[in-house]
Formats: sequence, structure tokens, C-alpha cells
Amino acid sequence: MRKSLLAVIFLVCCSLLVAQQSLNNDSVIKLVKAGLSEDLIVSTINASPGTYNTSADGLIALKSAGASDKVVSAIVLKASGNAPAAYAPVPPPPADGAQAPPAVQSPVAPPAGKPRVFLTSSSKGPNQNAARDQSMEMSKDFERDCTGVRISINQQMADYTVALNHIEVGLFVRDNQIQVANKDGDLISKTKEGGSIAGAVKKACDVILNDWAKK
Repeated sequence: MRKSLLAVIFLVCCSLLVAQQSLNNDSVIKLVKAGLSEDLIVSTINASPGTYNTSADGLIALKSAGASDKVVSAIVLKASGNAPAAYAPVPPPPADGAQAPPAVQSPVAPPAGKPRVFLTSSSKGPNQNAARDQSMEMSKDFERDCTGVRISINQQMADYTVALNHIEVGLFVRDNQIQVANKDGDLISKTKEGGSIAGAVKKACDVILNDWAKK
């Protein structure tokens, strides 16, 4: 029992002594042969200055001496300058009257919640259905295909306005032009798509969600 205790104390003292001086391949081999654990050797390598031979012959010599892959990797990382850096301590609060260091600004988080969208439309065409307001049709398509937004009937509170120009050239020929503007009224998208209103709504949905994610 006494011998075991003395051996542990000896190993700890060795590791502390080595940590205070520059290490090299031979120092690491001595630690390996002394029976120190893999994790302790790696920690010592990371915490101590060192000059290492990471050539093919140097690495082979380490492996031949019993160094594990983890130890060899720690040596290679240390020699390349990419060893894990220790965390910097948190500075104490400034004394009374002392000026605090400037705070580091964290990245601005995107706005919470869903963007509000106001819908408006105008229609032209010989068909009597063309004269009706298409906002309700757009609202149904948004609720089904664009669940990431909220439809609002208050344009002043809306984050985006979607305007549809619905033109029916014939019974089955339609031309839908859709515009998307932000809260400031700036146009951020204008598309001209032949086909259904649902297709135009999907285009507007993508534009709104992509712009909202950037805020």
C-alpha cells in the first residue's frame, strides 16, 4: 500500500515538473514509459511548451515507444499550433469609478413570431369571375401552403404586403403578376407567372420567409 502511494506521488511530481519545462519527443516517451495515463500525457502536452519532431521517423519512434494514437495526435496538433486553447478567465468587475471594457455585441437574433401579411388584388378579364376580389383565394392558399406567416387585414400593422394582378385572357388562360413589398413599402419581389394563383402565392411565400429570416 505504501509503495503504491509513493508511486502515485512520484508520477504526479514528474508530471508537474515536466509541465514547467519545454517538452520534446524524448520527454513524452519518458512519460509513456513511466506509466502515466493517456489523458494525463495529452493534458501535459497541451499545457506545456514543446518542440517536437513530427517527421515520419519521429512519429514511428513515438509509436514504437508505446505512445498511443491519441498522444501522437496531440503532439502533431501542438506542433502545428492547433492545440486546444484554454478558456480565458472571466475578467472581474471593474472597481468603483473605473471604466468597464466595451461589451462584445452578440449576433442579432431574428425577429420572433410569424410575419404579418396583408393581401390585396386587382382583376381584369372578360369572365365574370375575373372581376371578383382574389384576396380570399390568396388567403386560402397562404393558409394551406405558407403556414409560416399570419394573414392580417390591417395593412398598417402588416410586415409585408402582397399585391396580385389577376388577368384572365380567356376561359383557361390566366396571367398572374404578384408583387411583394416590405413594411417600408419597398418592393422586394415582382414575378410574372402564368398559371394558378396558388403558384404565385408559393413564390411570394418563399420571398417573405427568406427576407424575414435575414432580419
